[in-house]
Amino acid sequence: MERENETVAERTFREWLVAMRTLYFTHCCARKNDSLRNTESMVSPLQLYQAMPTQRFMKRCIEAEVEWAIFSDKYAFVFPHDRIEWYEKPPNSLTPNEKMKLFDKAFKVLQEYGRACFYYNPGRIHPFYIELINEMKRRGKDVREITRVDDVVK
Repeated sequence: MERENETVAERTFREWLVAMRTLYFTHCCARKNDSLRNTESMVSPLQLYQAMPTQRFMKRCIEAEVEWAIFSDKYAFVFPHDRIEWYEKPPNSLTPNEKMKLFDKAFKVLQEYGRACFYYNPGRIHPFYIELINEMKRRGKDVREITRVDDVVK
């Protein structure tokens, strides 16, 4: 991302910072905090996503002090500081247009990172997320796949 009036040194330093950043992310889950359904409460991903693998991932990221997000089928990346309301949007319900919009949002976010690490369980991954990862790689992003929460390291 070019910045107006940026010197070569400033651009070089910014590009180095981006290259050094890693985003860890996983997919959202169907199991959400049902006490939030129909409340319009805006909550963090820690409060919303209740599936044990997702909770373990978030807690591991916090312990490891890494940048992390949940990839939502409705919002794209949801970061720890983001606040969203309870929603239901299974990946099977995504239209081709919705998928492309999510891919575009994901790519825009990943432009700020040199690398992304996608955590998932190979036995329980929805094809949409494989499609997402393949699309990001096709667009030139360095996305690594990790299948053990212990692979989340600073």
